[in-house]
Amino acid sequence: MTAGPSLLWYTTRATGVVALLLLTGSVVLGVAGVARIDNPRWPRLLTAGLHRNLSLLAVAFVAVHIVTTVLDGYAPIGWLSAIVPFTSPYRTVWLSLGAVALDLLLAVVITSLVRVRLGYRAWRAVHWLGYASWPVALWHGLGTGTDSKLPWLLALDAACVAAVTCTLGWRLSLARRRPSVLATALACAAVPLATAVFLAVGPLQPGWARRAGTPVTLLSGTMPPPATTAPPTSPPASGRFNGRASRRTDQASGQVTITVTARLSAASAAPGAHSGGPVRSLAITLRGTPDGAGVTLRSGTVSLGPAGAAPSYQGPVLRLAGHRLSAELHRTAAQHGATGPAVPVRITLVIRGTVATGRLTVTSGGAR
Repeated sequence: MTAGPSLLWYTTRATGVVALLLLTGSVVLGVAGVARIDNPRWPRLLTAGLHRNLSLLAVAFVAVHIVTTVLDGYAPIGWLSAIVPFTSPYRTVWLSLGAVALDLLLAVVITSLVRVRLGYRAWRAVHWLGYASWPVALWHGLGTGTDSKLPWLLALDAACVAAVTCTLGWRLSLARRRPSVLATALACAAVPLATAVFLAVGPLQPGWARRAGTPVTLLSGTMPPPATTAPPTSPPASGRFNGRASRRTDQASGQVTITVTARLSAASAAPGAHSGGPVRSLAITLRGTPDGAGVTLRSGTVSLGPAGAAPSYQGPVLRLAGHRLSAELHRTAAQHGATGPAVPVRITLVIRGTVATGRLTVTSGGAR
């Protein structure tokens, strides 16, 4: 069985959300500050200071977000990939957007430190580019985050988009050369409409993890254990199974765990093959993000053995597509004290309510 999400994984997600909220606040104050409207109760000096401090705090949270992502080790994301776009094999495009957002923020911070030497016009040009980091960071989170479908996170993203859009509309209404109503509407609606279309055709659709560029080995959340030489032993047998299914949702993370426990009735064995008895125990565990009545796989395991005894075979789920999944089974220490070579299997799994039925097929090395 694979371990659950680590503390680093939770920290990565939390700091990413907080960084987006801080960056949204900084953008809102920056756009509003351009209007140069002073209020005795809220002087411009205080507004500018809050804008600067929110920006620095956002950079700090982004730094923690990057450090925990790299140290977690779940995905193959290195230090270089955090800064240089298109260098990571994990969700290349969407992770690269995060690198671009970081680069823009770093450019703003560095040029602000040398503002006196750089000159006001050059600093201002770079500073305006910093505002582009907000939509880039928003799409990075939606494209590569594991929580994009969660209602509370979608509500936060919508609130951030609404805050920036309303502030931009208010700012344009105060401009000396006020743009036309159509131009104002187009400017304000561009990011919300593009984001809504992206969500509808991307993260909210089934199978987004695969289409986003997650490596196949990570779709199961685990790497297959290395094969070792072991004495010959009885192979597992194909057959039909029926049993019970349960579904549990972790309210904190939104992750779903589907557990199936069933009894496998072996098919007619080939000459010389031994199935370990006419009835065997089969256990399937699938973990991931909700995908309708199913799940977008993050990790999974399959265990097989005599009824009422420890599993003789166990291994990771390598792929899940609809009702079909593939796995690699290895002998456990309970059988001849060695793991042995892998035994590929295909499983057709149908779940109706709490009833699970299907068929396990050994694709090589076992009784068919």
